[in-house]
Amino acid sequence: MYSILGMAGRAMAIGLLTFCGGAARAQSPADLFRITDASSRTLSGFHQVAVPTGGEVLLADVKGSGKVTYFYMTDDTVGKWNPGLILKVYWDDSKEPSIQVPLADFFGAIGGKSVDYHSAPMQINDHCFMCYLPMPFSKRATFALANDGDANYSQKVAYGVDFEESGSYATETSRLHCEWRRSNPVANGLHTILQAGGHGQYVGCMLQTVSRDLNVWFGEGDTIFHLDGRDFAHSPGTEDEYGSCWADPGWKTYSSPSCGHLLNKDGVNRMYRWYLANPVRFKNSLKVEIQNQHDNGNPTTADADDYTSVAFWYQEGPHKVTALPPFKQRTAAAFSSVK
Repeated sequence: MYSILGMAGRAMAIGLLTFCGGAARAQSPADLFRITDASSRTLSGFHQVAVPTGGEVLLADVKGSGKVTYFYMTDDTVGKWNPGLILKVYWDDSKEPSIQVPLADFFGAIGGKSVDYHSAPMQINDHCFMCYLPMPFSKRATFALANDGDANYSQKVAYGVDFEESGSYATETSRLHCEWRRSNPVANGLHTILQAGGHGQYVGCMLQTVSRDLNVWFGEGDTIFHLDGRDFAHSPGTEDEYGSCWADPGWKTYSSPSCGHLLNKDGVNRMYRWYLANPVRFKNSLKVEIQNQHDNGNPTTADADDYTSVAFWYQEGPHKVTALPPFKQRTAAAFSSVK
């Protein structure tokens, strides 16, 4: 099932896995003086990585407990990632991935189009893709790179990982989850960003919309939380949720630590929102939806838009995430009939 990258690849694998390890809370600047029982490590490399179409390469299989504090990755396509590449991450002894998302989209380069931005947990700087999200594990972390696309992948890859090893993570139950969803087009005026059962907190998402009508404002949709049996709107409009107000029609682009609007061109809008100081905590279940509305209170139907999202959340224990659609469906042009 897996092919091994050799010693250099295994080093990359260990590094990749550790980029994820870590407690569910990061150390703030005010806490930098605190000395812990951890021992820090750094791995970096630059070598060829090959993933044939239909194949899957083991990037990391690390036993023990630890915390990854920083990870970056790039390749010699300078940000034009093969669209068939899928990042899969398995925690502990789980048979199902808790992270399963197109590699480019994981970093916010939705659909493989890279736009520089600078948020606290995730950044893209001139084709350098960086992640600071902590991802704890207590027994084992397995990272794999799959290719379900229509072309083989073989490129020189550069990466760097900072991580710390500590037995204190052996009892940490929080696990990072990440899943990708697309509504092409949105049905019944609602796009689902996340649906999870269990105990945890939602910490953020990337969202990209493609408007069918370039002359119509897309951003009146509220973000709706269905949380532990209660339903409520978190914001009165898409622009409010993603860090701006009264944005219609010329929403400016920007990026900040917790929110950003990265792209507004030819009907394509790309946004992100991190719930850092205000994570959305749930005890039993959480469903996050966003309304596709061109006018307040009126769901968009006949002229529905195309929505793609990448959701990030922590839960107690590893859980299976929503399966990715087949490659042709996942990468189909907006409003196409590909199924």
